[in-house]
Amino acid sequence: MIPLAEVIVLIVGYRSPQDIVGCLGALSRVRTGPYFDVFIAENGGPAAMSALMEALAGAKEPYRLVSDAEPVIRPSAAPRQCQFQLTGVGDCREMRVHVAEMSENLGYAGAINAWLRPLLRMPGWRGAWILNPDTEPAPEALAELVAYSTERGKGMVGSRIVVPTTPDLVRTRGLAWRKLSARTIAVDYCTPAALEPDMTDVEARMDAPSGSSFYVTRDMIERIGLMDERYFLFFEDLEWGCRAKALGGLGHAHRSIVPHAGGTTIGSGSSRATMSPLSVYLEFRNRIMFVREKHRAWLPWTVLMLACHAATFLVAGSVANTLAAGRGLAAGLKGETGRPDRMLHMHKA
Repeated sequence: MIPLAEVIVLIVGYRSPQDIVGCLGALSRVRTGPYFDVFIAENGGPAAMSALMEALAGAKEPYRLVSDAEPVIRPSAAPRQCQFQLTGVGDCREMRVHVAEMSENLGYAGAINAWLRPLLRMPGWRGAWILNPDTEPAPEALAELVAYSTERGKGMVGSRIVVPTTPDLVRTRGLAWRKLSARTIAVDYCTPAALEPDMTDVEARMDAPSGSSFYVTRDMIERIGLMDERYFLFFEDLEWGCRAKALGGLGHAHRSIVPHAGGTTIGSGSSRATMSPLSVYLEFRNRIMFVREKHRAWLPWTVLMLACHAATFLVAGSVANTLAAGRGLAAGLKGETGRPDRMLHMHKA
């Protein structure tokens, strides 16, 4: 069996083959840093898996399907799996790309964990780089994450996330929970990217890295455990980061630059009127779950603030999102967790 590379890259897809092609194209331009293998979990079902395989086989980047290769490892939730060899652009290195179809939509954390469980039984790798499919990391992004983790002794390190159209501004350095407003904020949103921050100050203000791009060491995963699958989507990165911060292991690599388009999978729009009802529902439901777990004394206040937040969708003219917020709040109070099947059906419709 071919040994794993030093870093494993984990990407969760959901019917977004062109996003994944773009992300892998960016990874094919990496020249520095540790070697890595890519592991993709397709959550969108058999048709989505077929579309992803076709997109990779027909992409401009030099992919080669390794059809007869024995899988290095197989997630238990994967009925179908394939491997590609991606030849780097120019003098860049080759990488192995492993694509697995999940048996059902496991959510973000569930799909990440589906790969991590068997990978944690294999030797060789020392860290995982978790990427959103709609990111196109700069060539040095991984090297900067690993260097910062090693030099500062941080087990979970986030990138500087930027919007592709405005790379001179920081989109976020990480996530921070605000008890009074009962919401998550982007750390240093819209600050000039050219200004290198005081990392100690940034890390004190962060509660988690952005789930768009972060590196977590194998040792940290073994200490804090896997992602919490009850969230399904939204807040699982914040909750995981809180566990790492409690151990003093949270960091931010300012020079790890990752452009992120954002909202391409379920419609997390830039305004209250354009957000999808599914994303609104999960945001409200999971906020209740997060506060109940991490800041239980603040739960009554959080409920009051979320009721106020729900009203802002009505002011924005979105009755559908007002209703979704109310349903999510009620579901959170009832203790609903995991995949919201009813809302997923409505979202597909």
